[in-house]
Amino acid sequence: MAKGKYILHHCAHCDRDARMELVGSTEQHPDRSWYRCTRCRHVSLLNVEELRREVEEAKKKLDRADAEEYTPEKTYRVGEAIFHSDWDDLGKIISKERTSGGGSAIVVSFEKIGERRLLETVVTKDDAVE
Repeated sequence: MAKGKYILHHCAHCDRDARMELVGSTEQHPDRSWYRCTRCRHVSLLNVEELRREVEEAKKKLDRADAEEYTPEKTYRVGEAIFHSDWDDLGKIISKERTSGGGSAIVVSFEKIGERRLLETVVTKDDAVE
């Protein structure tokens, strides 16, 4: 399979989705190639086949039976499928963040409503009293 000269990829240096230009390959890692961000010119070593597999996996349809019901008290993992009953929507957790108050939040890509940030590991008043 021939490699293209450009790919669309998230540049970790400039934190944007950017066009990455093929620069060259390595002898130590024949499955990886060097790509340069066309925005910031930062160079990264990427495995294009692994990136393609990740994209295909992300495109798979989510199943309600495999999804966990969302509640703010629980802790979640990136890649986990959740179901939000208020929105009647399935989503996949794509990242975790810290809130300005020091709490924890998850970024979820829902099928119907798109990307949303939800709280996790919230301590309720009942839990704090015990």
